[in-house]
Amino acid sequence: MSRAPPTVFRNAECSAHDPLRRWAGLIVALGLIALLAACAGPPTRPVGGVSAPRPTLVQERQRLADLFDGTPVVLAIDRDGSLRAEVPLRFCFEPARAVVKPPLAALLERLAASPATRGGTWLVAAPGDPASKRSTLASERAASVRDYLVGHGAQAANVAVGALASSGGPTTVVRVIVTAPSGKSASR
Repeated sequence: MSRAPPTVFRNAECSAHDPLRRWAGLIVALGLIALLAACAGPPTRPVGGVSAPRPTLVQERQRLADLFDGTPVVLAIDRDGSLRAEVPLRFCFEPARAVVKPPLAALLERLAASPATRGGTWLVAAPGDPASKRSTLASERAASVRDYLVGHGAQAANVAVGALASSGGPTTVVRVIVTAPSGKSASR
């Protein structure tokens, strides 16, 4: 009588351990995924709760100027230290409408979400439309900008609206002015 080769028994042993190997492989894979997720997550706060200093409005103006380079968006720091952003009307609203267009929305989202502007005071001014018979269009547009800012993080109590007289020319702009939170100087 011949005897079965020892490899038969080894294969039987290996097949008994296959579910264990699969579970071990799954556990290792899940561990790697968890490790990668931890590395890709937001940075943890430094020990002691000390966080990075809040960017200034001057730094925010520079960041936004770099971001909107090559566009008609004008960003400036006014004498009082506030950040002023101006966008030509044709990029802000359709004629005789008060719904914010995507180019203006892109600027408003970045302004509202910025740590430099969080808690600041805002003034929003928008022109009417000479072709429109609605005398309230400028106020409606400014309110639409305010609502957009509030919807993206600005505090409603800190946003005031105004209206600009419409010149009807290409220099007509929507103006958004933000002053640093707590009256801090923009240059600090």
